[in-house]
Amino acid sequence: MKNRYKKILASALAAAMTISLAACGSTSGNDTDGDKKEKVELTGMVQQSRWYSGLQNMVEKLNEEENISIEFEVIPDDQYDNLMKMRLNSHEAPDLVVYQFADLFAAVNPEEFFVPLDDEAWMSKVIAPELTEYNGKHYGYCFEASNGFQGLIYNKTVFEEQGISELPKTLDEFYAICDQLKADGITPIAVPSDTWVPQIWMTSGMSRALGTEEVCEDFAEKILTNQAEFNDYPEMAAVIDEYLDLFKKGYVNEDYMTVSYDEILGRLASGEIAMIYGATEILTSIEESYPDADFSIFNPPVGYDNNDVLAYLPTAMGIAVNKDTEKLDTIKEVFELWSTPEYGNIYFESRPGFPNIEGVDGNEEAMNPDIPKIYNEYMESGRVVAQMNQYIDTLQPLFGNTLWVYFLEAPSKGNMDGKAVLDRFQQDVNKFMTEKGAEGWE
Repeated sequence: MKNRYKKILASALAAAMTISLAACGSTSGNDTDGDKKEKVELTGMVQQSRWYSGLQNMVEKLNEEENISIEFEVIPDDQYDNLMKMRLNSHEAPDLVVYQFADLFAAVNPEEFFVPLDDEAWMSKVIAPELTEYNGKHYGYCFEASNGFQGLIYNKTVFEEQGISELPKTLDEFYAICDQLKADGITPIAVPSDTWVPQIWMTSGMSRALGTEEVCEDFAEKILTNQAEFNDYPEMAAVIDEYLDLFKKGYVNEDYMTVSYDEILGRLASGEIAMIYGATEILTSIEESYPDADFSIFNPPVGYDNNDVLAYLPTAMGIAVNKDTEKLDTIKEVFELWSTPEYGNIYFESRPGFPNIEGVDGNEEAMNPDIPKIYNEYMESGRVVAQMNQYIDTLQPLFGNTLWVYFLEAPSKGNMDGKAVLDRFQQDVNKFMTEKGAEGWE
């Protein structure tokens, strides 16, 4: 794992600074006599939150021009992991599996379930090959070189109407803004019942609390080899306690245990709620869904990070190919087409980002200007660290059903502080790693 994130960070920065505006001629697979190729049908599965319009448009173009259809099953986020694992293990998975790379490799063994794609011509154009690499082979097609960074997404119109002209630089300033919003009937912080949202506070916070990549790597190595436990690091509990304080101060919507993510976004767009913790990929998705609203993002001040570190995401959405597929040649043809600007540009038309394929236009000119500004400022000064989920990704199979649930439940349990949450999770870790026969747990 050592140096892996430095490589991804460098690749992501290179992508951000060298997005090409090159274009090429049509690569339509239609026959010269005007007849389309014989119809081929592929299947896939994708999380609801990542069924992006750009991907949908690429699929539509493929169907119209190449007579290749992909029927994607769109699955609620909180059901996706379990369903994916069940289908792969029972050999009932579709041809294509959409997931976050390199997180996928912590969830399932790519050598067992997916097709390596190292020999494909488009691999030579990949900007961040580290994302799909596992034991020296590459197991997926990634659209982006990085999902950006994590921070607080906020409704700029709400801030302007409240006379908030400067973003907070200290925790006290942040609390003062929250108090002002609350006094005027605006909920400062949004938390939905989708467990992946509140956990972003902690996965960014824990890395920020440790402060550097080297310290995070050392922490992860000790945790994953049973040389230390989470509560041996008091700063880990401090991150959770600061998150819990938001509930105690009345800054969070009261229906956080039941309200859906989609409902929360509607409130955020209307100005009923001012902020939600997320990431740049989430910001661009919200902007796409609510084009008339005005949003941006900032790195919030916290009490456990004196150096103002930014948590970035060495991950990107991509597609893995099921080893059981009977249509591998067609899938390879699809990826070759998608690696061209004619197709690749479509992905970024409504969601600007950092392409993972050279020559593809990420539509950076349409990107929220605060994203590259913040991204480059922190990267150039070296104040960046990967989100904690990446360092302890061996434990990812546990997250959705244990730790992330605890983060959502803890505010409603008066006796649950950060230490109690981590003690509870440590028991899950001990059991999981013992059953795996992991080093230090034999």
